[in-house]
Amino acid sequence: MNKQSKISALAMTAYFLLAFYIYGATVMEVFVYYPAWQHIHSDWIAFKKLVDSLIIPRYVVPTMLVYIPLIAMFWHRSKFLPKWTIWASLIGYLIPTISTILVQLPIQFKLEDGFDQSLYEKLMWTDLYYRQIAAFLVFILSGYMLYKTRCAIKVMHI
Repeated sequence: MNKQSKISALAMTAYFLLAFYIYGATVMEVFVYYPAWQHIHSDWIAFKKLVDSLIIPRYVVPTMLVYIPLIAMFWHRSKFLPKWTIWASLIGYLIPTISTILVQLPIQFKLEDGFDQSLYEKLMWTDLYYRQIAAFLVFILSGYMLYKTRCAIKVMHI
């Protein structure tokens, strides 16, 4: 295996591990974490600060790290993996990232002062339309990319 192939294998492996981890964390956030908020009645502010401190290293950092292998895959990927899949994935990750910065974070910061049902509903609505749809499409695309990579490996070993 030459150096180019090793870099490609490393970049693609890192991308797939992060991509599937991030989608799992995203699903937990939207179906478990956010819905639980309505049931926190005592010490909301302490709860929010505690959970936010856990989310940064376990969700935000991996979400930012995925850009490194993804961008590396523009130059280092299986020749069977079309470049359009890298572009589509990059756009698919940029949409939720930009939405988080411009829409969700301002709402989250307001919720640190106390739970507000209308802000909560706005967060849920914007999360669904600005983040979850893109996240699901990137998940499907990542599965397609993994399938194409698997098929390429199979062809090379025949």
